[in-house]
Amino acid sequence: MAKFAFYFIIVFSIVFPQQMKSQNTADSLHTLIKKADGLRKSELNLELAKYFLPTNQDSCLYYSQVAQKIGKKINNHAIVIRSFALIAESYQKQNKMKEAIATYQEGLKLAEKHNEKSLAGNIYNGIGTCYFAMNDLKKAEYYLQQAAQAKKEANDYHYYSFIAANLAALQIINQSFGEAIHTLKDAEKILLKNKQEKYLSTVYNSLGAAYQGTKSDSCVYYFEKGLEISQKNKDYLNMMTTYQNLGDYYMDKKNNAKAVEYMKRAIAVNDLRPEDQYKPALYERIGILYESMGDFKNAYHYKKLENETRQRLFSVAKQKEIEELEIKYQSEKKEKAIQLHKHEAEKAKNQQTALLYGSALLFLIGGFITYLIFQRRKITQKFEKEKLRMFENILHEIKTPLTLIDGPIQVMKQRSDSSNEEQLSLMERNSKKLMSLVTELLDASKLGRGSFQLHYTNGAVDDFIENTIDTFANEAKSKDIQITHAKNNVEKHYSLPSNALEKILSNLIGNAVKYCPPKAKIQVASQIEGGRLNIRVSDTGPGIPKGEQKKVFRRFFRGNQTSDTNGTGIGLSLVKELVELAQGTIHLQSDSSGTTFLVSLPIQEAVNHTDAGIANESMPILLLAEDDADTAAFSIAVLKENFQIIHAKNGQEALDLIRKNLPDIVLSDVMMPEKDGIELLSTIRSEELTNHLPFVLFSAKASLESRLEGLQHGADAYISKPFSPDELKLTIKNLFNTVQRNKEAYKEAIHSEKVFEERVKSPNSYVNKVIGHILDNIDNQNYSVNELSDNMSVSRSQLHRKLVALTGFSTTNFISMIRLEKAKDLLLNNEGNITEIAYKCGFNSQSYFTKSFTEYFGKSPSQVLKNQ
Repeated sequence: MAKFAFYFIIVFSIVFPQQMKSQNTADSLHTLIKKADGLRKSELNLELAKYFLPTNQDSCLYYSQVAQKIGKKINNHAIVIRSFALIAESYQKQNKMKEAIATYQEGLKLAEKHNEKSLAGNIYNGIGTCYFAMNDLKKAEYYLQQAAQAKKEANDYHYYSFIAANLAALQIINQSFGEAIHTLKDAEKILLKNKQEKYLSTVYNSLGAAYQGTKSDSCVYYFEKGLEISQKNKDYLNMMTTYQNLGDYYMDKKNNAKAVEYMKRAIAVNDLRPEDQYKPALYERIGILYESMGDFKNAYHYKKLENETRQRLFSVAKQKEIEELEIKYQSEKKEKAIQLHKHEAEKAKNQQTALLYGSALLFLIGGFITYLIFQRRKITQKFEKEKLRMFENILHEIKTPLTLIDGPIQVMKQRSDSSNEEQLSLMERNSKKLMSLVTELLDASKLGRGSFQLHYTNGAVDDFIENTIDTFANEAKSKDIQITHAKNNVEKHYSLPSNALEKILSNLIGNAVKYCPPKAKIQVASQIEGGRLNIRVSDTGPGIPKGEQKKVFRRFFRGNQTSDTNGTGIGLSLVKELVELAQGTIHLQSDSSGTTFLVSLPIQEAVNHTDAGIANESMPILLLAEDDADTAAFSIAVLKENFQIIHAKNGQEALDLIRKNLPDIVLSDVMMPEKDGIELLSTIRSEELTNHLPFVLFSAKASLESRLEGLQHGADAYISKPFSPDELKLTIKNLFNTVQRNKEAYKEAIHSEKVFEERVKSPNSYVNKVIGHILDNIDNQNYSVNELSDNMSVSRSQLHRKLVALTGFSTTNFISMIRLEKAKDLLLNNEGNITEIAYKCGFNSQSYFTKSFTEYFGKSPSQVLKNQ
């Protein structure tokens, strides 16, 4: 496909032209910006951004963002969209394609929102060029199709023709010549239909290129049609391109005389345009042609012209600057001084020119070397990514059998006698060590490719550190090592990068326990100062030799003193990378008396909300049992958008409020005065009135034993502190949704075709007990909510909330539903006429019965009988 490459580049550069401007342009724009405001100021900033786009992308970004800020302030969406497009294009220039695409997408959303078809077409085209640069031709083609459609709908036929040509060029590169021809034929029809013949030269030129891949003789017809239109409209760029394409065609046909003729015509047309990158490309093309003909004299001549032109183009910008400075210098001197120093000035100019050419040559050599280094680095990075991906896949595969090993061990421990307990404990410990190692390796891999995400949760720093220390209690006890915690005694809650901080502390404390001799001492101290959490982990071990201290944070490094101890050498490397990811610092101090690690992390105080007000009485009720004021306030702030919240400060107060209000869900801490969370849960599950309530425990006691204890007593979920707000919200939301689904399932069962007893029967014994009382009194027209609540030994409001929670029916509607469902069965079984059945089911008149029946079932009793 080499013969299409030249044409394809031309098409893309036309769609996004870059104008050469002098420094005077920038100065003039700066001057105008100072005097302008509002819309004019934003447009001038966009002009300045365009000026800097080819040469200084940072300045382009800055002025685009200034224009965008003004555009948002004056509520001008067109300015904002154009600024997004310029920002994205500046990212393109820096080869930051992902950032460019993301920015284009932001502009596209706004363009589509305001139906800005033409601007949307520009952005679609920009996204397409990004994917083309990333060699994703499929996506590039899709976005170019969208660009063409948008430009067509905007009646922007000039750019529509070029974008259609871009799209066809992509299809040609993919060898899809038929699709390219179809695309261009459609464009031809649209342009002819809308009387836009002047833009057909681009389409016909592209058709010629497409037919070169299928019917090569047909390409000449379209090249000549395009040439005729471009000559008529003095479209020198398309004329030049067509001549060059015809030259290529005849060169392929071995008709060298015509090939040379058309190549020279292309050069002649190019001479009518400002000198640009196309001229050396044309010289190169005709030089190759002469070389293939064996005419080395002309080949050398055009090669020389090519090199001279490239040098001239490369140095033109610098030369212009030198000339401007020289003019300025000469204009400030007197005529006599100019004459005296004219020779020296000319000499200096020649030296500068020579230096410029030399610099250009060095720049080209340096650029080529840089390109080779970049390509090598790119290949190496790709190889490393593939290795990491394979490594992670293997680790994930290891985790599955580990899980299947650990699970049966737990089952065997429960069923085994004491004789096997020691062996099972040994298996369990080593299984967990292996799982911990796999997790550590996965974390290291994620950090290596930059995909490890910090998860922030809120809680007390002391509690978090204490929980981490507790996990090493048994191991430290086995070596008679004492671990102490010097608390900071700050009761406030802070936002902590919990997943990173836990791994940092676990590695530092775990290393200290592993490498310290028996009877050693380990101290963990924390202090919050100046918005930073400072943690100090010290031990009285043998210390780290001075020669190894600079190496301990290297991945897989293991010192001479640790050779007898199991380990991988990635723990401290992982710690350092996690600390840096959290924007913190870590320092090591070690000598023969022990080792100290100092970790400092930025930390923010958690927002303390104290508003526990009920925003909407129609929302479900959540009872929160929590004795810590800060935790309660934060929990309320997280949940108050979705629930009415009743707050109890201890377990006994919570129980009283639950019996009185019968909430929809309960969230309770474990450790509370008077009655703790486990006791509260046990009481609620033992009482008939409250045993249906969804119950969530949350606690700083995060061990497996604590979680199992809570779940064994009937908790629906157990959340560890410090908790993630999203985890808390989703856990409660999912429990509440389960309750709602159960209600809907009961209502659906009622409307099934089963017999009455099976339809109304509930999985809940309390509901069935209510149904029993209603059926016992079904013929009593005076039997109502008061009598039913007396039978159930609860208040009206308690009965109402319990029935709504379990069935979705209010008490009155539930009684009515049972009466009507029973009446329907009696009618279908022909157990009396309508009047008799009405009285049997507690209705005091046939008319009221018929009205209620029709409203409930959608058909009258007589219609039911008739259908039966």
